[in-house]
Amino acid sequence: MTIAYREPCLSDGARIHQMVLRAGTLDVNSAYLYFLLADQFHATCALAESDTELVGFLTGYRLPDAPDTLFVWQIAVDPNMRGRGVASGLLHALETRPWFAEIKRIELTISPDNPASRALFARWADSLNKPIHQKPYLSTELLGDGHQPEDTYWIDLD
Repeated sequence: MTIAYREPCLSDGARIHQMVLRAGTLDVNSAYLYFLLADQFHATCALAESDTELVGFLTGYRLPDAPDTLFVWQIAVDPNMRGRGVASGLLHALETRPWFAEIKRIELTISPDNPASRALFARWADSLNKPIHQKPYLSTELLGDGHQPEDTYWIDLD
């Protein structure tokens, strides 16, 4: 099976939203938000497709106050495609983009109940030959509604 990685476009917003609903592992945001990300932040997002079927996506953006920092927001892989390197492929697809040479720091948040994401980003840090760091960020009290806390992880590329 061949997997192709590309930037999303406006029309991919609905497909991304549907995958979030199917994946069942991510916070679900409005379809409108995924349309905005696919359109206005397409350069820092990525899709994984097998034939024309969406099998994974990554959303991210450069921080407005620190454009040399990439914040990786959400990654999802179709349940039938997990364990096949799709998530790693999405991360590595970002490395091939011209703007990635300007990135000095990668940030993300992960809840403590998500060892798969911690392992994914630890592998990415290893592939970049950089350590990954962690500190508390958003508490359950701040997030409310029984949401797990979110810790900040970062990889300094300098």
